[in-house]
Amino acid sequence: MIISKFNSFIEDESGAYTVWSLVWFSLYVAIGGLAVDMTDAYRTKTLLQSTADASVLAAAMSLPDQDDGRSQAVNFSKDNMQQTDHGTVVRPSEVVFGTWNIATRTFTQGATSSGDPLVPDAAMVTSRRASGNENPLATNFLRIIGLMDWDVNTTSIAIKYVPECIRGGFVAYNRVDTNSNNHYINEICIHGQNLVDDTGQNDAVEVQNNSIFDPGVNVSMPDKNDLSNLPQVYSNQGLEEAHTEGDAYPADVAKLDEIIDGLTTDGSIYQPPYITDTTVVNITSSYNGPYDAGKVYYATCQGGSDLTLPTNTVIQDVVIVSECGIQASNGLSLTNVAIASKSVGNGQNPLSSHEINFASQTNLGSATFCTTGDGGVEIYAKASAHVAAGTVASGIRIVVGGDLELTSQLDILGVSAQAGNDIDHTSNGDAGLCPQGTPPPGVFAYHHRLVF
Repeated sequence: MIISKFNSFIEDESGAYTVWSLVWFSLYVAIGGLAVDMTDAYRTKTLLQSTADASVLAAAMSLPDQDDGRSQAVNFSKDNMQQTDHGTVVRPSEVVFGTWNIATRTFTQGATSSGDPLVPDAAMVTSRRASGNENPLATNFLRIIGLMDWDVNTTSIAIKYVPECIRGGFVAYNRVDTNSNNHYINEICIHGQNLVDDTGQNDAVEVQNNSIFDPGVNVSMPDKNDLSNLPQVYSNQGLEEAHTEGDAYPADVAKLDEIIDGLTTDGSIYQPPYITDTTVVNITSSYNGPYDAGKVYYATCQGGSDLTLPTNTVIQDVVIVSECGIQASNGLSLTNVAIASKSVGNGQNPLSSHEINFASQTNLGSATFCTTGDGGVEIYAKASAHVAAGTVASGIRIVVGGDLELTSQLDILGVSAQAGNDIDHTSNGDAGLCPQGTPPPGVFAYHHRLVF
């Protein structure tokens, strides 16, 4: 009897599907859990990436102050990913500084740029949900098979840099008009951002006839179609090869107040090194010199008149800042000089007023600037500026809030010009960078971007 019941039990197959159901249930849970938890992991990785991107840009924008950069990066990470939900995703030790090699796309921790504004400085930030940070990402379903959590991390690198167009060329917030018979040399950049809807021909760069664009010259704009009359304008030698797409913003225009105030401020990065006496000499707009080397002059308006710089005079190693317009007479020669006008015009478009005017046959900068890096001229105008025909410039930086007008027969070497509206470069002139690569004078505003 016992043997019979035992055999019956052995042969009984009822409930067999329960075992298989448990097997399949476990498999379904594992697959479903993998889908749910992997989706959660990818979502968290995306959030970590955006947090690292924001944090590293904040760090790079604080350079060269690494302590502030580290603090800014950590604070941005806390704003992006609340500690109550995610723990500490960026620790101070995960914010490191160094240099980014553009050619090899490699980051070197601890290197410096030796004060060279043309060499990018870099920051690297790693954001984590990990056991090492005591905030691993917990699983939901996969814990059934023993996987309780996993580590997720991302890394971002950002640099501060001066775009090539900014440190050498013509960059306009709106457009650059180039007329006929100009010669562009030494890899100069001509860029119009085309941010104003002009009536008529709405170009970022306007080109007329018979100009020459040497190999290496860059004529750029956000959209190639922002240069009209293609392919007719390609009859200008080298233009088709020079024509590219890209963005460039005249960032120094937004810093005009800071730059102009810095010229008269002892210890400012904007005050040129040739200033040896930082005590400001207060003058009025009727002052006619002399301008002693090594000094800073600040002119207030008198009777609504502009400050007129003397005729056929050499002025060197000075800073001149005026609350009024500035008029430069014929035959003036400026070497190691920074001049600035705070004045703007009246009416509906106050920035269109030419508040700095250079008469014809003016010499700006030094003929040896490209080889020595010495003798350059800085020109800043809250409104617009005008440079008359026959001017020779070597080592010149111009930043205007409105328009910059460069009239005919100008020879300009080692130039950086930025305008808040238009740049008009008329006919029969040469313009280019220094063949030795010497940058124009002055301190450029840094741009910041992600590189990794």
